[in-house]
Amino acid sequence: MRSIKRGFRSFLRHPLRNLVVILLLFVCLAFSLSMLAVKLAADSQVEEVKQSVGNYAEIRISSDYQMAVFEEERSQDESERATKARTMTEEEQEEQRIRFLLPEELADLFSQQSEIVTYDKVLETQVALDDITNTEMETMLSMRERGPQGEGPAALSSSSFSFEGNTDGASASDFMLGNKVLLEGSFYTYEDYLNAEPVVLVEETLAGDNELGVGDTITATIAGESGKDAEVELTIVGIYETVETEQQSEGGDMETFNPMGNTFFAPLSVVQTLNGTPGYVELGSYYFDNVDSTEELQQAFDAEIADGDMYELATDYADFEAISDPLLKVGKTSTIGLAGALGACALIILLAMAIIIGGRTRELGVLKAIGATDRQVITQYAMEVICICLVAIILAMGVTAVISQSMGDWLLGENQEATAVEEEQQAISGPGGFVVGPMGGGNSLYKEGGRFSIASSQEQSASLDVVYQGNLLVYGILILLGISLLGMAVPVIWITRLRPARVLSME
Repeated sequence: MRSIKRGFRSFLRHPLRNLVVILLLFVCLAFSLSMLAVKLAADSQVEEVKQSVGNYAEIRISSDYQMAVFEEERSQDESERATKARTMTEEEQEEQRIRFLLPEELADLFSQQSEIVTYDKVLETQVALDDITNTEMETMLSMRERGPQGEGPAALSSSSFSFEGNTDGASASDFMLGNKVLLEGSFYTYEDYLNAEPVVLVEETLAGDNELGVGDTITATIAGESGKDAEVELTIVGIYETVETEQQSEGGDMETFNPMGNTFFAPLSVVQTLNGTPGYVELGSYYFDNVDSTEELQQAFDAEIADGDMYELATDYADFEAISDPLLKVGKTSTIGLAGALGACALIILLAMAIIIGGRTRELGVLKAIGATDRQVITQYAMEVICICLVAIILAMGVTAVISQSMGDWLLGENQEATAVEEEQQAISGPGGFVVGPMGGGNSLYKEGGRFSIASSQEQSASLDVVYQGNLLVYGILILLGISLLGMAVPVIWITRLRPARVLSME
């Protein structure tokens, strides 16, 4: 106990000398603790990102397969294509309709993977509704001249409407993302999909222009068929609002333009019937447990679904990388900074103790000459080292709480700029000169999100919230113990090798 008291008094007797050492340690410790806080925050943020990005996948016809089919058709001249179209049998026509579609049984098969949490199936097609006015087409036609008496491709498609089907209306991506909002009626349900109930959701502007309301019916025509058997009567169960329409109306210049006025939402089974492709979907949409399962799902897809290069599994792993990469780089940078700062702390304490002990050789000799043991002398100096390190780390922890967020923002900003440059270069030099999309390809059939969609990861960005955590105090204590033990290395070696008689004989 007396050794501890002597060490504490010795610490107080040399304030200037100790202040220099404390300031040097304080700077290094403040930097190292800030780097540690940034690293902990970056690691925590990456784990949070994993919960919402990188866990989405789609199975669909591969872009390579589609390109191969297009190239094959392009190699034929116009007369060959016309002759082939006229002589097609019903089986060939059906094959033509499903060539870019996915068998529904494959979408269901993949959903059996243990990593899959939820899934949906999506199909979009054009359906003829002769007694409905296409608001979007009418607005577009007003911008250009029509052919004689309304003829031409534009007029022919004026009764064509986009139908999008999935297994549950409430979980369609546009409604989940807030792009569309149900105003009247109700969504179609999963039971409606199972029972192929002929129900549909209509856009507000389209319904108003055609004087349609909930409970009214419209008649649709099945693709490739004619006559009474080709007609399907659909009941309107809900009217939705397109958010984009409101935003554009506020500008004043495009009040009459309805960007999604020709889109109907119906149960998948109904859309399959209208498209004449029962048992086929455009894509399977899946959410799985975690981005870490991506590789396992890819292996399962290759083993069970792939069928050469006809189908592809597209994930939003690229989006996860875009968000997490700056955070991971911040973590690595902060680790390097932490290691460098701790190395500087070790060097400072070693040099400081070497200078301090070297200047107090006579004091050590006298202590040992009057009967002090090595253990007592070492305890005295250990107390001095602990006092120096304790003051430095208390000051450093206080400053860390103030500057760590700024340090994190600076590091994240630097890494985000570097990542943005890399992504821009990769996009410019994408395969075949095409800009690579968020799902790793430029497929126009891509649906953002699926049945259980979240906000697009393109709208998210990496953020770093450096909060002073309780475990940072634990790490600070461990750093204090480590530096204190290291600082004791010089006194221990010096004191154990010191001979009192030799020191006193030098006086």
